[in-house]
Amino acid sequence: MTLALTLALTLTAQAAEVSWVGGGHAGNPQWSPDGSWLAFEVNNNADKVDLYVVKVANGNPSTPQKVVIPGSSSSFTAGGSYAANPNWHPRGPVLFEAANPGGLTRLYFLSPGGSSPAEYLSVAQAPGNLAWPTISADGSTLAFTSSATGAGDIYLFTQATSKVTKTFASDTPENAPRFSPDGKTLVFSKKNYGTEDIFTQVLGTNAQTPLKGGNGDQSRPRYAKTDVVYFTNERGDEHWDIGAIPAAGGERRIVAQDIRLPLRSQPALSADGSAIIYSSSAPAKDGNVYVTRLDGSGTKEIKTGLNAVGDATVVSAGGRMFLSFTALPTSGSDWRQLHILDVTGQI
Repeated sequence: MTLALTLALTLTAQAAEVSWVGGGHAGNPQWSPDGSWLAFEVNNNADKVDLYVVKVANGNPSTPQKVVIPGSSSSFTAGGSYAANPNWHPRGPVLFEAANPGGLTRLYFLSPGGSSPAEYLSVAQAPGNLAWPTISADGSTLAFTSSATGAGDIYLFTQATSKVTKTFASDTPENAPRFSPDGKTLVFSKKNYGTEDIFTQVLGTNAQTPLKGGNGDQSRPRYAKTDVVYFTNERGDEHWDIGAIPAAGGERRIVAQDIRLPLRSQPALSADGSAIIYSSSAPAKDGNVYVTRLDGSGTKEIKTGLNAVGDATVVSAGGRMFLSFTALPTSGSDWRQLHILDVTGQI
């Protein structure tokens, strides 16, 4: 097991705050591929989760747009409504999962700046509750989970054929699928004899291959160049770390310890996939964002001046690099706010 501990750089900078009307904790910010839009969730810790999109120009956010799915007179004013897990299509729209009170959780898409989202797949195409939408890098295939068979299986929707197919019939739930860069393999987490482990499946085959993840739960994997990175609590539930396993198989290593577990997303990566981006659960470090290179060559520290920083993610836009993250303010409101910081030359 190796752990990168070298502190290569420390900087402090002022972040722009994204403002919206009403209370709630911001979470799970996700950049559009070109960095011109940011989708994020707002949870009021009671009975609703809202989804917002905000246009960003040179790191400066405009007024966020609250997403309103069909059947809602306003976005999730009734109890029990939900919209979450935004995932951007490489050609523009944002996909997400959402439900009105008492209804099924379905997949929707919204073109940024558009007035209303639409359901991505009909119930006839894909019955049941749908979740964890993710798109292949070329935009041709959607992967998601469905409750249709009661087990939480992974399905694929191929745009060229408009067909939905099940990848594997399983009696244990599968979660958080992600495509390999070439779109030929899925990596995902799966309940396995009481714990959650990481598996891969080559599309078109009927076999799921476990990766060596360690004890405890391993969850929310994604590809990072030649590795699969994921969250692991093998040191105990109070400790979450980021692990890495060679995608071709091999021994796992721990690349960051005691991270603040993001709300819903997979580990965040630098634009070239060579580094992980995260925040710390340690009280003395919880105002910082860390960038650790997967080759073990070093870690950079970005001080934000805020508290309990989480959900860090970056994007390259217009020749610059922008970091988004959530944090508690140093004083005043107890709600977690969303911030954007120009970190050009630092990641």
